[in-house]
Amino acid sequence: MYWANQPGNVCMFDDSTPFQPQSRLSLHELLRFFPDEEQTVVPAGTVVILEDEPGNVMYVLLEGQLLVTAQGKRVHTMMPGAIFGEMALIDDRPRSATVTAVTDSRLIAIDGTRFQEIVGRSPQFALHVMYIMATRTRRLVQEEVQRQRMEEELVIGRRIQLSLLPPGCPEIPGYEFASDYRAAREVGGDLYDFIIPPDDATKVHMVIADVTGKGVPAALYMAVSRTLLHNYALADSSPGEALRRVNAFIGEDNATPLFLSAVYGVLDSREHILTYANAGHNAPIWIHHQTGGFEPLVSRGLVLGSFKTFEADEKFCRLEPGDYVVFFTDGITEARNLQGEFFDDEGLEAVIASSRWNSAGELLEAIVGAVDDFSRGTPKADDHTVIVLRRSPAN
Repeated sequence: MYWANQPGNVCMFDDSTPFQPQSRLSLHELLRFFPDEEQTVVPAGTVVILEDEPGNVMYVLLEGQLLVTAQGKRVHTMMPGAIFGEMALIDDRPRSATVTAVTDSRLIAIDGTRFQEIVGRSPQFALHVMYIMATRTRRLVQEEVQRQRMEEELVIGRRIQLSLLPPGCPEIPGYEFASDYRAAREVGGDLYDFIIPPDDATKVHMVIADVTGKGVPAALYMAVSRTLLHNYALADSSPGEALRRVNAFIGEDNATPLFLSAVYGVLDSREHILTYANAGHNAPIWIHHQTGGFEPLVSRGLVLGSFKTFEADEKFCRLEPGDYVVFFTDGITEARNLQGEFFDDEGLEAVIASSRWNSAGELLEAIVGAVDDFSRGTPKADDHTVIVLRRSPAN
């Protein structure tokens, strides 16, 4: 399609004229190959080639600009002198990309019959097409090597990231915990953690957070954020203070383009008090065992990194026997079905209200199962994390 000129591989137009094979040729050189070919003008916006459709025509661009896209992503722009579409013409396979006219463009269209006639008349043209195909093949091989290397690095990155997550849920007398984490890609930007201070086993610091974006940048930022929050928990910071200190750290890093939403809670299992603060995250849901009702644990706070200062709205609730608290990231409520609809808060609340649950694990399984059923057949668009906390009924 569009390739840089490369030295060597000289062929000839005739016995006396040297020809340097390249993919961008001058109009004069092109017309020496196609002196009598019919030319077509296509208006700007015209789709010349459509990805995945069969094709039996190749094209030569004489004037104008063409945009090449693959799987909805821009690949490059072709300028006059480009030859494209020859692969489908030769191997009879579907088009690998879409080509759209950026400006009004003038083309020569060559079908299989005309291609054979031109090759018979000008073998140098066949050599030129082979040169283009060989260049493309070398590039594809290089890209495949890079892709495989990237996949290997992502696998390693995923292992490292998973090693930063809790190996299991804490075992606290009188309480149950259950959690589920899934990344939309090999690595993700969600995080959660349970931290029990070494000098007070009756307290559990819990955090659930979501870094803006996905992939490697979000995963790296997640690792840094997790380390900060873990350290502040071990220093026995209150939820509001821990979030304030993370925000201060982010504010000092002017190069950081990402933000972090989070809920930080501290459970006092002796007093059955959950103290919490929120930084622009989904409000946890408190389920009352006695009545079967539920309510959001609302606490105001801006996303970390959005401003230099963070004002914590620290609150608390007293958990009664059998009560649950569900913490989650927006990968749950923003899961989509085939019609593009969101699972939304209503979907999560419908699951919660559908039964009187017997354990934290049972409720967790119901939530994750409902999201999976709702979004079945659609690609996972975002990471999701769920933590379910339950005070034992008899405690």
